[in-house]
Amino acid sequence: DTASALIGLSLKVKGEQHLWSHRPAVFIFNHQSNVDLVILARLLRRDISVVGKKEIGDLPLIGRILEFSGVVLIDRKDSVQAIEAVNALVDIMQIEGKSVCMSPEGTRSLTPKLATFKKGAFHLAMQAGVPIVPIVIQNSTDVNPKGSSIYHPATVEVEVLPPVATTDWSVETIDEPLGLTS
Repeated sequence: DTASALIGLSLKVKGEQHLWSHRPAVFIFNHQSNVDLVILARLLRRDISVVGKKEIGDLPLIGRILEFSGVVLIDRKDSVQAIEAVNALVDIMQIEGKSVCMSPEGTRSLTPKLATFKKGAFHLAMQAGVPIVPIVIQNSTDVNPKGSSIYHPATVEVEVLPPVATTDWSVETIDEPLGLTS
């Protein structure tokens, strides 16, 4: 809330009830801007673990804040470490009842068009036996474009879509719900 006030960030949220209807869950979002993390913190509030790329842990102040807040940092070049991190997240979800938030694109998009999804969030949801809740962030680049360190006051539109059950998914058929099959 403090960061939002300092930035001048307002949110217009549709489907807010889906943030609380099925927890724990894997929340996925389209990643456009550094301000997305502020938006997600405002939306999800508590009982959440976030997954990020290992490189952000190297940033002097931000890295320490993320480490302190329990963000799980994954080395995208080390698949063994990434799988171990996902397994730890399954335990966090099943034992502690925490939800997880990830960007299935793996990085910020340069355009409003979605990039190809990585499968980690979907495997995590299946293994933990929880639904996926998509969060669509419309215009966070109005606040902070990729590559810029300047934040501008703006209202960002967000739509939280209904939870998607993963109980009928399997590793063999995971590409089907993602629309990755021909």
